[in-house]
Amino acid sequence: MCIFAHRNRRFFYFISVYVLIIFLSRMNRFLTIIASLLLLSGVATAQKKWDFKLGLGGALNCGNVSNMSLTNNGGVERNDSTLAFDAHYNILYSREKEIETNREFGAGLKFDVFQYDRFSPFFAAEYLTNHFKGYDSKLSLLVGAKYRIYTLPSVCDYSISAAYVCDFVDYYQATTLDTRVDRLSLRAKIKQKIGPAVSIKHTTFYQPSFKDFSGDYIITSVTTLSTQISRVVSFDVSFDYEYRSLVPEGTNREDIRTTVGLTMKF
Repeated sequence: MCIFAHRNRRFFYFISVYVLIIFLSRMNRFLTIIASLLLLSGVATAQKKWDFKLGLGGALNCGNVSNMSLTNNGGVERNDSTLAFDAHYNILYSREKEIETNREFGAGLKFDVFQYDRFSPFFAAEYLTNHFKGYDSKLSLLVGAKYRIYTLPSVCDYSISAAYVCDFVDYYQATTLDTRVDRLSLRAKIKQKIGPAVSIKHTTFYQPSFKDFSGDYIITSVTTLSTQISRVVSFDVSFDYEYRSLVPEGTNREDIRTTVGLTMKF
């Protein structure tokens, strides 16, 4: 059984990497580095501290994109009291009558130091591309610290964090907006188990610019309800909201997404 489970894990892992390679063929060097780290990290998923995740589903979008899209996400994470590591990606895609109506790729890396302590520093990098939202590419570099308000193992985890963010943005169309923005990132996060197999997770970010604190800010909020179907499979419903106070001309400020899918964790 252990050999079978290990082979299944490797099978799903390399399918996920194959999907990444297809989408990264048109992306930049940063994404290739992320894919390489995912590949190297995945080799170690047989270790008890490593976990692998792969998700498939569909999303209903409203805002800059208003349609149904297919979704694929995955990642590798290492849970450790000294240094925790997480590498992940997310893909949305849709076509209608041979016309591409949505194509988004996001990926990220995060390192948590002493994640189970009351205070814990972290370092992160996030990448996003979606022409329909006005982004040719967006790279965000973060450094900050998390404060754990209350934690009960396997039941709940409440925390807040603050970080410095440096955004490097290439817009899809010509604009007078800044291509580099320094921001403050404030985050509230809740994880709560509400039943034997049901849990809820909520995260809200408020990210104002240091240059224009009240006029240039981003608000993002994600709420996910997860129901465990088996030891490795869960059914997830997620609601995402994003508001950008400054956007290129012709771009909506609000984006809303409701996602339904299955997630496998090994």
